[in-house]
Amino acid sequence: MADPIRLDGLQIIGYADVLAETMLPSVVPPVFQSKAEPNRILLPPYHMNAGFLYNATEVCEAELKNLADDQEVTLFSLPPWDAKKEYDLWVDQSFVPRYESRSKVTETLLSIADKNIAEAEEALRAGDLERADRLSGIAACADDRRLAPFAIQAAIERAKGNKAGEQLMAELAASIAGGHSFEATVNYYPETIPRSNLRPMHNVAMKPDRRKHPRAA
Repeated sequence: MADPIRLDGLQIIGYADVLAETMLPSVVPPVFQSKAEPNRILLPPYHMNAGFLYNATEVCEAELKNLADDQEVTLFSLPPWDAKKEYDLWVDQSFVPRYESRSKVTETLLSIADKNIAEAEEALRAGDLERADRLSGIAACADDRRLAPFAIQAAIERAKGNKAGEQLMAELAASIAGGHSFEATVNYYPETIPRSNLRPMHNVAMKPDRRKHPRAA
């Protein structure tokens, strides 16, 4: 097993993902570069604890370029950031990467989730399913531990008569709450949809990819 690497000897030059709009906002795993040996690039899978990086996959700069060309990683066009303990890298809804304290990231993402859940519920009441779907997707990306975004999307699928889509949302929500709680929440939302005012959904994007990424410690 390789020796752990101190975070304060590393800088962040990108992230190990390529994001679509439907995946934002999102916390992403950093691509690290050694300050002392720039040809040492460190990629996930890895884990971080107490200011150290463990078990990272190491590649050289040439290999990193190939990964970027193959759209496996995203490299910054801005100067690198010094790696810090208890910081997270995330990408906002405008594709702008941000590296901030974990507490600030958590606060920001919870606020984004709250705002978009409220607006999605308002869109449901107005019968605008497409807008409700988009906003609940943003909320789920911001905080995938919340039940409401999945329940809203399940209610939308039910309103469209899409049982498979409704079941998919139930499966995604299974790890968040018990089936009774989810079903009760889903049952509530269709009652708020004015059937005479439903707007058809056009060009609706795919559901966001809610992959988990390692967080720094």
